[in-house]
Amino acid sequence: LSIRERDCDVSLADLASTYNNIGLVYDQRNDFSAALSHYGKALPIYKKCLPVNHPWEATLYYNIGLAEVLLGKHMVGLENLQKARNIRKISLPSNHPSIASVCNSIGDTYQEIRDYPNALKFYEEALDVGSRVSHVNYSNLALTYYRASKILDNLKQLDKALEYAELAVKTVDKSCTPNDTDKVRFKEHLEQLQTRQS
Repeated sequence: LSIRERDCDVSLADLASTYNNIGLVYDQRNDFSAALSHYGKALPIYKKCLPVNHPWEATLYYNIGLAEVLLGKHMVGLENLQKARNIRKISLPSNHPSIASVCNSIGDTYQEIRDYPNALKFYEEALDVGSRVSHVNYSNLALTYYRASKILDNLKQLDKALEYAELAVKTVDKSCTPNDTDKVRFKEHLEQLQTRQS
């Protein structure tokens, strides 16, 4: 056992997990300040109890980052989302869907603050990871192609935006029914780009 693990007993680790879970309940209720308060109680316990770069610590940083973003604290939220990403890249296989998930959240946050080059960078990382997972989530992959296409459109890179829009439509076809709202939205976006290109 590491020094961190020896200083921690199971009940203390359970307490940290309980704080995290209570934070998630507050997140669901859109009380992000209360969520952050509970995440803040869990973090020092996890740091004491878990091995360095443990996936649970990454999940807690992810939860903290998302709550901060939803409170409008984008830069602080990005710092914590980056911590989550870095830990996940160390502690998980390179094709783990949790890495793609955090990259998408970082991309979404950069998009919100209109930092389109960084948004695109993280969407493309999410696409790289998401296309290599053992059980591809085609809905998530299609949504990321769509988001990257929108960013590329904002960056005036119409050809690449069109390519990603086509990939969004093709990818969503692998997972959704013809009446799916995402499929309709992705097709409308593709058609708008095609109209502008011609």
